[in-house]
Amino acid sequence: MLQMNVLKKFKTSYEIKLSQNQRFLCHSMGSKTIVYDTSSWEKIAELKPNNPGNFYFSQNDDYLYIKNTTGTIYVYETARFQLVKTIKSNKKFQFEEGDFAITDSPLLILDTLKTYNGRQLVLINIENGEYNVLSEFEDSITLIHFNHFIKAENTYLFTLSYVNNEGYRVEKIVKVKEPINKESIEVLDNLEIRNWDSIIFNSSHNVYIVVQDYDIVILDGQFKEILKKVCLSEQDYPDHFGYFQHMHQSNDGRYFILTYSEKVLILRYDDLEPIVVEELQYACFGEFSNDDRFISIGTWENGYILENTLR
Repeated sequence: MLQMNVLKKFKTSYEIKLSQNQRFLCHSMGSKTIVYDTSSWEKIAELKPNNPGNFYFSQNDDYLYIKNTTGTIYVYETARFQLVKTIKSNKKFQFEEGDFAITDSPLLILDTLKTYNGRQLVLINIENGEYNVLSEFEDSITLIHFNHFIKAENTYLFTLSYVNNEGYRVEKIVKVKEPINKESIEVLDNLEIRNWDSIIFNSSHNVYIVVQDYDIVILDGQFKEILKKVCLSEQDYPDHFGYFQHMHQSNDGRYFILTYSEKVLILRYDDLEPIVVEELQYACFGEFSNDDRFISIGTWENGYILENTLR
């Protein structure tokens, strides 16, 4: 698998996450989330929020947050993995399916709610259910997607997607910087790059990496100038990748992994060359651990924890 040692193989794994200290590992299946102790690979919990979608451990590893496909958020303490809080939609706002961001503050998350004024970014206090609407986006079939946390900037990177006056869907970057308030939001756009499948910021090189189907585009740190563009289907590799699923980068910024439904690739940032290519049916997830020691691969059939030998 990716020319690396397989440390653990699981059943169906739509998403795989390690805790900050690497002590726990979770992977999501169709109707449950399984938690393992990585020191023994013993299964220590089987959590059953219906249709788990995205999940994260808190920064201090005290909590595990699971959001299901209807938007309900479940919070478990990690001492015994007991459910301590459930946040659901109500008459004032509606949670939606999709990724969310945990913050440095305990029990505070950044998420998207469907409010009376359309979909907006909100800061939610999980403990008391209170929320603060941060954005004032015009609701023209607006969608908001969390991409990742930029540690070097203490900033959360989102994609804002909406339908413009000409009827075309376009996308912009939304950055939310700590400390989080309405004034901490910055919106960036590029007239040449109007939409994408995924975007990440590489702080080691001060660039944005954009995926558009099989095209990889590198832009400068102001998101204004295109520095480089390559098409994966023009490389000396089979051009049947399936459809795009996920992108993630190593903590040191040297590599990034692309997951398509029929192929997983690891590219070297310096020359955008695919250095590892693996045909993998029903692939849906691929990420580096936060210390770059491991790589997690998820598919509709199996999940894998690999020993990263690229370092």
